[in-house]
Amino acid sequence: MGGAQTMDAQGSLLPLPRPLMVGEVLDAAFRLFRAGLLRCLPYSGLAVLVLELPTLYSAFFSPAAFGHGLSLPYMRAITFVVALLLFVALLGVITLRLNAVSRGIRPRFRAEVFKVLKRWPSAAIATLGALGFPLALFVLASIFNPLFPSEVLVVLAIPLLWPTALFAVSLPAFWCDGLGPVTAIVQAVRVSRRRSWRMVGAVLATACMLTAFYVLTAIIIGLLSNMMGRADLFLMATVSSMLLLMVGAFGVPFVLAVLIVAYEDLKLREARRPGAAR
Repeated sequence: MGGAQTMDAQGSLLPLPRPLMVGEVLDAAFRLFRAGLLRCLPYSGLAVLVLELPTLYSAFFSPAAFGHGLSLPYMRAITFVVALLLFVALLGVITLRLNAVSRGIRPRFRAEVFKVLKRWPSAAIATLGALGFPLALFVLASIFNPLFPSEVLVVLAIPLLWPTALFAVSLPAFWCDGLGPVTAIVQAVRVSRRRSWRMVGAVLATACMLTAFYVLTAIIIGLLSNMMGRADLFLMATVSSMLLLMVGAFGVPFVLAVLIVAYEDLKLREARRPGAAR
C-alpha cells in the first residue's frame, strides 16, 4: 500500500537534512520546481488566465463596447472578487501538489481538490496575509501604470520587501502544515522575524529571476514587433498575451516552490534555536 502512494526516494527533497544557505534554498527550490513543473503547469496556466477575468470583462462587457444597458452595477468588482477566489483555490492545488512532490508522495487529484474546497474560505484569509503586499502593489501598478513610469513602481516595491518576507511563508504553513489562517500567519511571523534578512534575500533573488525572464520575453516581443510591423497589431497582441501567459505559468510554481523550501528551512532553524519550545 505504501509503495502505491510513494514515489522513488530520489524524488524526495523534504524534510531538509540541515539548514540551508540562501543560495541552497534557491537551488533546492529550482529542483522542486523542475520535478513538479509538468504536474503543476495546467493549474498555474489556469491561475494566470483567471487573473485576466476582470480585463476580459472590461473588454467584452464594458459600457463603451456594448452600451450602458448591458453593464450591470458592480459587476467589475464582483468579477475581480471571483477571480481572486479562483486564484486562491488554484494556488492551494499547486502548493499541495508541490508539497507532495517534495516529499516523494504521488499527488492525488481528488484529495487535493477536496482539501482545497474544504478550506477554501479560510484559504482566502491565509493567501491575503501571505501575498497581500505584492497583490496590493500589483493592483496599484494596474491602476497607475499610465500615470507613473515603471521605475517609480519599482522604487515603491522596495519598502514592501520586508513585510512580504515576514508573511510570505503563511501560504505553505496553511496548506502544508494544515494550520488555520490566523495561526499560519502567526507561525510565519514567528519563524521569519529573527531571519527576515534571509527571506528578504530569497524574495529579492526570486523577483530578480522572474524579472529577467520577463525582460527576455519583452525582448522577444520587441523583435517580433519589428519583424511584423504595424499592420499586425492583433497578431502582436495575441503573441504578447501568450508570452506573458507563459511567464506566469512558469513563475507561479517557481515562487511557490521557493516558499515551500524556505518555510521548511525556517522551521528547521527555529527548532534548532537555543531555548526554542520543543
